[in-house]
Amino acid sequence: MIVDSHPKTLRERGAWASCTATVGNFDGVHLGHQALLSRTVENARARGVPAVAITFDPHPVSVLSSRAPKELCSTAQRLEYMERLGVDAVLLLPFTRELASESAEEFCRRVLEEGLAADELFVGYDFRMGKDQSGAATLEAYVPKVTQVDAVLLDGSPVSSTRIRKALAEGRLDEANALLGRPFSVQGEVVHGEGRGGPLLGVPTANLDVPHTQAMTAPAVYATSARLLDGEGAGEWRMSVTSFCKNPTFDGSALTLETHIMDFSGDIYGRELEVRFLARLRQDRRFDGLEALIAQLHADMEERRTMPV
Repeated sequence: MIVDSHPKTLRERGAWASCTATVGNFDGVHLGHQALLSRTVENARARGVPAVAITFDPHPVSVLSSRAPKELCSTAQRLEYMERLGVDAVLLLPFTRELASESAEEFCRRVLEEGLAADELFVGYDFRMGKDQSGAATLEAYVPKVTQVDAVLLDGSPVSSTRIRKALAEGRLDEANALLGRPFSVQGEVVHGEGRGGPLLGVPTANLDVPHTQAMTAPAVYATSARLLDGEGAGEWRMSVTSFCKNPTFDGSALTLETHIMDFSGDIYGRELEVRFLARLRQDRRFDGLEALIAQLHADMEERRTMPV
């Protein structure tokens, strides 16, 4: 998959005369986004042209407002999910106030018409573009065929990034995962923690430094899977148990994300790790001594073993 931040350069690298495109933030690449991207790919394949996704980094709201929503996935994850769906090229536009000041007509002419030579475009049911927040009808002057894709409904309501963030924040992981169409996951660097896991408890943990812009689940102990993203052993999912808590047994005051990767040993400090959340095991609580805490940690691991990787 080709990724570029300039439309003409992207088209030159892909060497196409025309393409089928779609545009959106695609935060989370949830079921609704997947439907839109899949329609784009299917039509591109039928026409024998590339499927191109236009998206933005950072999230537009983070530039336009001081109250930006937390992101459901990193840019790297977003690109990975798009590639899995068959997208051939991604125009990853840096979102700036200058870009936000463009009208829909200016964006269509510069990016869709002159840049990408898009002659077919798929957009979401709630699509709006440019400083004037124009709808799909505006695009038809610049793209020969524009198709607006219906919302994907789950339990009678549209799937949306806002709905997923709310489900995560309120501890409804099953609902969030259903809306995403896959387990919610986070990525970050493995950093040094308090050093209690291995030496004190006999259960070594990887402390994950997650970006502050990342959405998170509600604090609890979770059944998870983990995989290294770089170096030896990268890509292999392993069973894990993750605590996203304040460690009340040790009078902790800050939330930390600590993952015990089962049946694994090795120095992974400084490496990138991804953790995907499968199910909530229990609420964290204060234990009366280390023995009780250690017994619970082993019970958590045994429960995790009853689930798929």
